[in-house]
Amino acid sequence: MRGFAASLALMAIGIALAAAAGGREALTAVGVAVAGTGAVVGVASAFWIIGRSEDRERDGREGR
Repeated sequence: MRGFAASLALMAIGIALAAAAGGREALTAVGVAVAGTGAVVGVASAFWIIGRSEDRERDGREGR
């Protein structure tokens, strides 16, 4: 769950930076990069949670 919170925080910061850029290309680029990083963290968190649940299910079937 922390991964999703970090993802949302990064996306919010990135969007705020891009919105406050006021036409400055460098700040807009930084904002887009930060928001993109947040999106990647969110997707990675989802895959990690899914993989963890599959591992627990497999361990349960194997009787561990």
